[in-house]
Amino acid sequence: MSQFDPDDYSVVVKNRARMPKPWRWEIYRAGRTSPVAHSEEYFELMTTARLEGKEALGRFIQAKQY
Repeated sequence: MSQFDPDDYSVVVKNRARMPKPWRWEIYRAGRTSPVAHSEEYFELMTTARLEGKEALGRFIQAKQY
């Protein structure tokens, strides 16, 4: 079993839908082309999606470490 490394994970914000709420955050693991997690909701602003994504990444990493 490989050891969990939080540095292998990052948040990316992508334009995945039509206006008025096109933005969604996605969490990727190094070496993977598909996200391991993503937001269920879409956001009007890219900055909001980025902030929410960073919080989600923190929760994701914390959950994986325990």
